[in-house]
Amino acid sequence: MNYLAHIHLAKLSETSMVGNFLGDFVKGSELSHLDEEHQHGIKLHRRIDSFTDHHKSIKNLRESFPKELRRMSGVVIDIHFDHLLCQHWQSFETESLDDLLSRFYSKLANFDSPVKGRFQAVRKGLLEYRWLSDYQALSSCERAYYQIEKRLKGKVVFAEAANEFVQNNKTLFSTHFLLFYPQLIQFVKAESESIWN
Repeated sequence: MNYLAHIHLAKLSETSMVGNFLGDFVKGSELSHLDEEHQHGIKLHRRIDSFTDHHKSIKNLRESFPKELRRMSGVVIDIHFDHLLCQHWQSFETESLDDLLSRFYSKLANFDSPVKGRFQAVRKGLLEYRWLSDYQALSSCERAYYQIEKRLKGKVVFAEAANEFVQNNKTLFSTHFLLFYPQLIQFVKAESESIWN
């Protein structure tokens, strides 16, 4: 799952939004440089990603991608599911998207981070431009594909084909999202409790 979903799932499971967000930037099992709530969030983030990767619906959706896109299918699904979460926000959440993100940005700004590397650049961009709400527009997904493609420095060219595939299969993506996300919510609520035990 992508940034917005991890933040939302942190809220639903009453865990650290910043900790869950950090899961994309902290590698390895050594987490002692972080406090307990952020360690918890990172561990939950990793379990969410594992659950997602092994879920039958996600596997079926990945198999529907053309062979030349399948390598990046997980990335495309993660990003497009953030858009679909925005589209179906009121089905899963009573707090407004703007209010939830405002709380997240505040916590991110106050996070005294020992985490270096790409996290610092993403953090700075998020606090300056507050672009997570951009996922409400489908065009933001296309921009994200191109940004990732640029970061890969030509090793993988996928953005244009990915955007075309998503545009031509909106119902397919929506069907899988609406099947998968409620199950992920139930998993996260149960799994969050087990991390502390």
